[in-house]
Amino acid sequence: MRVVLLILALVLAPFCAFFLWAWAVKIKQERRIAGTLPSWQDMPMTWLGIAGFACAIVGFIVMFFTQDQGYGGLFAS
Repeated sequence: MRVVLLILALVLAPFCAFFLWAWAVKIKQERRIAGTLPSWQDMPMTWLGIAGFACAIVGFIVMFFTQDQGYGGLFAS
């Protein structure tokens, strides 16, 4: 039963994520038409770049502390 629920969750998760995204896009379009869209939502590519840069920095920090390269790997086994 656990395997079936896991497979169902993995199959349904992308569909749920898509419909949530489509719903959010519809709300954003309605707000843009009404003129009530906040200014920070007008520049999504900037926020995407900032988020990507932050994730890259966090990834490098995690790799430094977990990989054993002879100079880092503080917590490597």
